[in-house]
Amino acid sequence: MIKKTRYRFRMVLPAFTHFSIYTTVAKQMTSLGPICIATAANQLDGWDVEVVDENNCKDISCPKDSEGYPDHAKLQQERPADVVGFYGSISSTMPRLFKIARFYKKMGAKTVAGGKHIENLPEESLENGLDVAVLGEGEFTIQELLLAWQGERALRDIKGIVFLENGEARRTDTRGPITDLDALPAPDFGLLRYARIKFYPVGRIRGCNMNCEFCAVKDRTRYSSPQKVMDQIAHLVETRNAKRFFECSDHFAADRNAAIEFCNLLTRYRKKNKVWLNMTVQTRINDAEDMELLRAMQQSGIHHLAIGYESPIDEDLKTMRKGYLSKDMVQWTNVLHEHGFHIHGMFIFGYPKKAKSSHQIPIDEKVRRFKEFLIKAKIDTVQVVLTVPLPGTDLRDRLIRAGRLYSLKQIGWEYYDGQFPLYEPDDGVSPEDLLRGMTHIMGRIYRFRNLFNIIVGTLFHFPRMLILASFSIVTFRVKYIIQAFLKWKKRYFRNHFIRFGGYFVLKSWLKKLKEDNFLQCLKRAREQLARTRNKLQSSLNRSEYPSK
Repeated sequence: MIKKTRYRFRMVLPAFTHFSIYTTVAKQMTSLGPICIATAANQLDGWDVEVVDENNCKDISCPKDSEGYPDHAKLQQERPADVVGFYGSISSTMPRLFKIARFYKKMGAKTVAGGKHIENLPEESLENGLDVAVLGEGEFTIQELLLAWQGERALRDIKGIVFLENGEARRTDTRGPITDLDALPAPDFGLLRYARIKFYPVGRIRGCNMNCEFCAVKDRTRYSSPQKVMDQIAHLVETRNAKRFFECSDHFAADRNAAIEFCNLLTRYRKKNKVWLNMTVQTRINDAEDMELLRAMQQSGIHHLAIGYESPIDEDLKTMRKGYLSKDMVQWTNVLHEHGFHIHGMFIFGYPKKAKSSHQIPIDEKVRRFKEFLIKAKIDTVQVVLTVPLPGTDLRDRLIRAGRLYSLKQIGWEYYDGQFPLYEPDDGVSPEDLLRGMTHIMGRIYRFRNLFNIIVGTLFHFPRMLILASFSIVTFRVKYIIQAFLKWKKRYFRNHFIRFGGYFVLKSWLKKLKEDNFLQCLKRAREQLARTRNKLQSSLNRSEYPSK
């Protein structure tokens, strides 16, 4: 780069596809990783740093192009970036990421990306507008890269990157995972431009000790101290009036003693400062066996749990390597409900069985088991997706070896968001059947009739509960009215309201599916896969029975 007195680093989070169901949530928050990278870059002298989240650009000052995306040409005119970084963990955003990267590279900026997708397919990124692919965590790597592009060191001396040298991909020495997370600067959300944040992400744990076949997170677990994360939350509450948080560790209670300590710190902070906080965490369903942990979470203001149930079918759970069976999941869910938690259950429908597996369950039976489980467990909100064979997972490797994965030439990365079939299903089931099964299960939860439940809850249960509680006014105990309202909201309104809204999200997605050309792409992908299999079978036959 040209020698300057000051440089600019822009971190970009590429937008989800127009048909993604996640855009609604993405408009209310942002991802933590890019903020951490930008914060690390901001420690360098001579660098101005900013973050642009394409999914959350609500401010009217954000320049937009004809498609409604942030206008990067205008951004470069207003504040030219010397280096542009990209968040590359979400496979479905790769086409958008590559498009923007090619634009910035054409404009003369250096381009770099990191994240699980980039880490597992670095050469792909170098062919699509990126100068450098980062492997592993990037806080120290981005600092060294920016200094290198200032001319202070060579790229080959930076650990944990892949870059082109003389037209060939060069992979440098491995950079180990960061062990002292407390030494890292607190994420600076002030670097995020144009966004309006309702849910602030915080992270206490990196890595995951589980070994799920479908997951790309294989790093060993490392922890920030509970006090470090509590200090970050307090800072956001006191400087940005933050009220809602998402603790984005893959397993909140991976270290249950530290989790309890964190809950106790949060409880004391809330009581001392008399603030209302709402926190969502990701945890495992079998954490319901730990009563001390549940009480600590309940008292701290952790009200929402996101839990990967994955499947009510034991054969699926064994193949996934989840470590538990379905017979306990309803009981554990009941325990969590008894402690007052709102549960968001995440499921995978149509998980591919292994070649040696003998179990064969018809698609209608799988749908029936899912619906039966959801009725029994009474999970508050549900997310059912199709299996996504992500790069770097054992699942993807298995499907590739079995010749079942559809070609990326027909079914591109944009469809890797859990809403589309991406491989040839088991036992002669069609991918269209998988798609119908998933939408049928989701339709059981998110349906129009929830409006009737809202009306009944508002016209009948609301006055019934509030009128009784209103008599407490004569004793000047208004808190009983508030408690009655919260109880009514939780029991008769909240879930029905969310599910009614979800009905329109699902309806909108089905409409976009019909407008999109996915089904045509799927047809071509299946034809290509069949031709490939036939050629392989013919080759095997010739080798087994050579002509005389």
